[in-house]
Amino acid sequence: MGYPQTLETSSKVLIWGESELALRLAVEIGRRRPVVWALPGELVDQPEGVTVLPNSRLIEVNGASGCFSVQIETNGSLIRQEAGTIVVLPELDLDVPAAFRNNEEIDQAQTIVMVVDGVRPGCYREIVGGARALSRRGHRVYLIVDEVQVGFPGGEEMFQEACREGVVFLKDTVVYFDSRSAGCGTKLPAPAGVKTAESFREFTDQTLYLDCRSLGDTGPWVIEADRLWFFNGDRVRADYQQVREVLGVAGVDCQEYYPFQTRRKGILEIDPGWGEPFSQEEILAAVKTLIHSQTGDAPPAGRYEVRADLCALCLTCYRICPHGAVSFREGAENLYGQAMFIDPRACFNCGRCYAECPAQAIRQDSPPEESLGAVVLACENSGGPLLEGRGIPCLLFPCAGSIGITDMLRAWQPGIERLVIMTCRDGKCRHREGGKRLYSRVERLNRLLRVLNNPVHIEVVQVSAQDRVDEVRRRVSGL
Repeated sequence: MGYPQTLETSSKVLIWGESELALRLAVEIGRRRPVVWALPGELVDQPEGVTVLPNSRLIEVNGASGCFSVQIETNGSLIRQEAGTIVVLPELDLDVPAAFRNNEEIDQAQTIVMVVDGVRPGCYREIVGGARALSRRGHRVYLIVDEVQVGFPGGEEMFQEACREGVVFLKDTVVYFDSRSAGCGTKLPAPAGVKTAESFREFTDQTLYLDCRSLGDTGPWVIEADRLWFFNGDRVRADYQQVREVLGVAGVDCQEYYPFQTRRKGILEIDPGWGEPFSQEEILAAVKTLIHSQTGDAPPAGRYEVRADLCALCLTCYRICPHGAVSFREGAENLYGQAMFIDPRACFNCGRCYAECPAQAIRQDSPPEESLGAVVLACENSGGPLLEGRGIPCLLFPCAGSIGITDMLRAWQPGIERLVIMTCRDGKCRHREGGKRLYSRVERLNRLLRVLNNPVHIEVVQVSAQDRVDEVRRRVSGL
């Protein structure tokens, strides 16, 4: 990804969307900043003081927060716009699947298994509502979810009511099933070579084998399912999904924990798929605050910096950066005449590049304070902060992915036999599965410790900042 050679900022805001809220944002923000409003369809009303680009398609985005360079096709012509902040308001396709309607006429009770993977609360609400209706009509309904979603208005009440009505929730359950299809034996079946873009798939008369890890069972469950349904993805409309892919923000995000923010600094997404948790006034106020904080006059602060004289130009940091914050810089005083550069306007300070740089060429300006006898190394976005003042020595990091082998060894002290690393739950990492990259380092160090007959064992546990304190203590019990 290319970056401008200067860090000159632009106060212009690019808004991409076609809803009433997009219009309100353009008008409200346009009172203080220059605004360009791009929409995929025709313009109905011309807002005063706003540059409007109807019939737009996003082609390319370069740059970083404060200095984006955006290429747009509008009415058949290619133009380039500069923007400091980009705000996207995607449209979702949330039609209730026909499967619910088709089963309204079935009189005989059936066993129905629904596998829900990577959907947003708006879609989740529809699925649970359909499951409750089927259960009330006498069907046996199992809802297998990647996360029991309750963090939106009415979510907890909906979950409790579904349980009372007989819906069985199974969390973090791996599904295998018998089928003559090419997808046999996978969690989300799909024909070979075909991307799983379908948001709903149905199978009939399947024998399911469930690995119920979250229930503590040692053996699999077996369910004879009359109907097996897969709900996959967030159902963003195809043209907006293309916009998200060009912007580099497509995929599972963390708006449950970080509303309106994406994995790229300076790009905001107003997601209507979260069950309408905010009013339009709240969204307007939050977005204006975020834009102001990201386009202030103060220079961006960076926690990590590449030492050009040590850079081996191996591109490791470039490949693993989840936020597109690493680029090339010419004129370095090293063997290659160029080195990697961490753009502070795009960097989230997650520390993954620092932990994985093989040349140790990345400097950390403010390392975590050393703590003698620390037995927990934790991501500051996970449940680590909940241990403060609980008598358990804990060292916080910006992301579990920034915890390197050196950090683990430094935390170990004689007499400690168990070292715990706390990461976010799967799919909840703000920095694209930083915790998962940690596992290989932990496995490598554990293998080395076994060879050296060192009794210490390093263990990774997944917790959430929303967990209760006693739950976090239980996960690190035995310390």
